Amino acid sequence: MLDTTRPTSVRPRSTAANVYEMLRNDIVLGALKPQQPIREAEIAERLAVSRTPVREALLRLSSLGLVDIFPQSGTVVAPIRTEKVRAAQLIREAVEVEVCRRASRIAKEEDIQALAAILEEQDFTASRHDMRRFYELDETFHRRIFETADCLAAADELEDVKTHLNRLRFVTVNWPNRPDMITTEHRAILAGLAAHDEAATAEAMTVHLRTILDVLEAMNSRPQ
Repeated sequence: MLDTTRPTSVRPRSTAANVYEMLRNDIVLGALKPQQPIREAEIAERLAVSRTPVREALLRLSSLGLVDIFPQSGTVVAPIRTEKVRAAQLIREAVEVEVCRRASRIAKEEDIQALAAILEEQDFTASRHDMRRFYELDETFHRRIFETADCLAAADELEDVKTHLNRLRFVTVNWPNRPDMITTEHRAILAGLAAHDEAATAEAMTVHLRTILDVLEAMNSRPQ
């Protein structure tokens, strides 16, 4: 008999997919540092899985450039590579600015209120110096705009692309005054959406997304 307790289109995630998500999050959030070794056996033992799904997850991470696999010496977390960040920023900007334009045309009051609530929580977490939660809310704010524009599928497609960008974004939320800058930029985006001002919303999002390029410039200009 067909099980009707859940949609037949929903499939459980594979073990390799779960391992991949865990390792990707650890890399993005800095729990795994650049050049840190990753050992299949240790991960498999810690997660109580075989080495096969761990190997599959590492191969997928390697294809994204998040780990470097050296056949004779093992696997290490890849450094944050400038060219990957720039490419991801370009793609993200092209997609999110257009999404903002669409959202500004159809945003409802409930959408504006939901975004305002996220911003309020961001202020609270910044005051408590909970930067991991602050970063998570940053992601939630942007995803809520995709939802407002009825473009959540596009947000999902961007996830792998944004990974390199997200590594640097998480580093910078810990910089002095950066959380205040982020929430100020978010408020400008929200103001444009609330006013249904397509041009203002697109401009505010463009400014917001390009700040990471200023970060790259500052990092590259530092003495080595």
